[in-house]
Amino acid sequence: MSIPTVLVTGSEGLLGSALQATFPTYSLLRPLFCSKSMMDITDPDQIEAYIQTHAIRYIINCAAYTDVQRAEQAAEHCFKVNSIGAGQLAALAAKHHVVLFHISTDYVFGATTGRPLKPDDPTGPCNTYGRSKLAGEQQIAAYAAQFYIIRTAWLYGETGNNFFTKIVALAQSGQTIQMVDDQIGSPTYVYDLATAIWKIIEKIDNHGPAHYPPGIYHYTNEGVASWYDFAHAILTTVPSRCALVPISSPAIAPKRPYYSVLSKSSFRAVFQIKIPHWLDSLAICLQKWQALESYF
Repeated sequence: MSIPTVLVTGSEGLLGSALQATFPTYSLLRPLFCSKSMMDITDPDQIEAYIQTHAIRYIINCAAYTDVQRAEQAAEHCFKVNSIGAGQLAALAAKHHVVLFHISTDYVFGATTGRPLKPDDPTGPCNTYGRSKLAGEQQIAAYAAQFYIIRTAWLYGETGNNFFTKIVALAQSGQTIQMVDDQIGSPTYVYDLATAIWKIIEKIDNHGPAHYPPGIYHYTNEGVASWYDFAHAILTTVPSRCALVPISSPAIAPKRPYYSVLSKSSFRAVFQIKIPHWLDSLAICLQKWQALESYF
């Protein structure tokens, strides 16, 4: 029996890089990491060629347009990648009996409920990026036969362009950092999410997809924080000459969800995977960042 091949799109992004770093050494899976320059998910011919040539059994779609600010002026391109591209992946995955994993976002929600949001709660994106991601989810649900949409939020890591590295870079600037304290969510260490995805695929490959119902699931680290809380936790650990000041969210576009804590109850129940608390994972991230700083 051949080893199943897992195609990872968008492999040079934050999550794609983490999937490369966390691939299980002794896994009975074969990864195929594809960057945008290697495969454009808006080109169905490229997708089909990869699926047929490499006998793909699973796809993890990390390819996405993620610049929330610029999406307001680049809506057409944003929707082309996040919606049309996702739909093409779904249709071809169904055609070739491929299991599709698609990474989505808390931005598909809008209204504040005051409690953790469940996968089946009403959506209502408040900006272009969120609308494009919701449209992508709808495309996948319409065309894919076997799919797992994983919504996540506030991804960060010790390298790359993300909130953690931006705050660390500002720490020695001596500036006053203004950070909103009225947007609440769950900081999510990208390596935790990547590890969880590999575990899910191994479970499905070992026991069959019938044991793990397809659909939408939520994954973030446990616990909640504001962006101010997150920045404060970082700055109290790294060398810093900055003052951190809480502010309210500006009333300008693009709007962002005020409360986007995601409920992981169905994820835990189905996949039986332990989810770390965000403060514990941040401590690990800080240790790895310190090791990188010492190395260089």
